[in-house]
Amino acid sequence: MKNFTLLISLILLTNTNAQIDNIAEKLGYEKDAKLLIIHADDIGIAHSINIASFDAYKKNAINSGSAMIPSPWIKEVAEFHKENPNYDIGLHLTLTAEWKNYKWRGISSSNEIPSLLNEYNEFYDNTSDVNINANPEEVRKELQAQIDYARSLGINPSHIDSHMGAVAVNKDIWRVYIEVGHKNKLISMAWKSRILNLFDENFPIPDYIVPANDIYMLYPEVDRSFVEDAAGEDVANTLIVSDIYKYEDWYELYSNKIKSLQPGLNVFLLHLGYDNEELKAVTIDHPEYGSLWRQLDYEVFNSKEIKQLIKDEEIKLVTWGEIREVIYPN
Repeated sequence: MKNFTLLISLILLTNTNAQIDNIAEKLGYEKDAKLLIIHADDIGIAHSINIASFDAYKKNAINSGSAMIPSPWIKEVAEFHKENPNYDIGLHLTLTAEWKNYKWRGISSSNEIPSLLNEYNEFYDNTSDVNINANPEEVRKELQAQIDYARSLGINPSHIDSHMGAVAVNKDIWRVYIEVGHKNKLISMAWKSRILNLFDENFPIPDYIVPANDIYMLYPEVDRSFVEDAAGEDVANTLIVSDIYKYEDWYELYSNKIKSLQPGLNVFLLHLGYDNEELKAVTIDHPEYGSLWRQLDYEVFNSKEIKQLIKDEEIKLVTWGEIREVIYPN
């Protein structure tokens, strides 16, 4: 049985590598091109996050982002998208609400998705409760409801991904996520370092999945156990920061990673926002991914130095929308 499992893993890895190897050519680049998506998460949570993300789009600090449909400021995102349809945007599918005093619930009626909600009919504040309680078919209903509502607002998404990685807590929910994306002809963000743990012989990697080499994001040093749980044994795709947040450290971490990018599809997951009173209140008692954290992400990728470094390293910026045109041409 052990040898059979190893064989399946090797087959899956071969298929995964094949997709990574040929996506550059499908997009019109050399096979060994370094592709990069600079992606902003959590758009829609707060006005501060929205306006920082909108500005980053306009200043070419990011070339992709994803919106949280159940969040309070989503209609502002829809208005921006209608006025700027050329910017690549996806859906940050949401099953959790982690902030202390700032919550949201599903798009579906609460009686349709009881396994996804706590005693206040709000999403859980952690992914462990999602893993323990969530009924996959209720997850399917809610993910589709978020896609449908986004489209009703005028948002034309290119892809889907997951807030806090909640769709990757187990294989059953992961399968729902992949199937919902395909049903709606949207790219489902997936990443090589986790993919072998989520696909298996019962649900092999479909040919419409284009996994990234790695998805790089900052994780706090103070929560290293979470990093290891989230990324498995391989934490090479994480950028560990100390509990003292400084521009110089942010810049060094990101610039070093840019210099070490490998051929294939790579993704930087950013969390943008302004360090203002609104965002301080939203993220109270949560310095990791809080207002200062997001201000630093915004400042580093708006810097002339980072933009020039990406050019100097001959990195090709691509979008999920371009990938979608390859996978779903009609």
